[in-house]
Amino acid sequence: MLKYSNKIVKNIKSPSNENDYRQVYKKLNKNANKNDELDIAAVKTKDGIKGHALLHQKNNRSKDDKQHIGYEFISDKELNKYIKK
Repeated sequence: MLKYSNKIVKNIKSPSNENDYRQVYKKLNKNANKNDELDIAAVKTKDGIKGHALLHQKNNRSKDDKQHIGYEFISDKELNKYIKK
């Protein structure tokens, strides 16, 4: 299993194929399957890279524009490699 880094991120609107991203994220990051009050969220880093990361439920569901710590960030570019087209 690869080790993914934590990033400073903010929430973004989920893409139309969010379910595909979530399924691939779960396959790549086994920690996403834990029952630990963390959600898989569509996010953007401070550098503008879109991806998905684990966020605390209260931060993910707040739909705010603030920055949060996104745990185990995986870029959408990486996730797209595994999404069946």
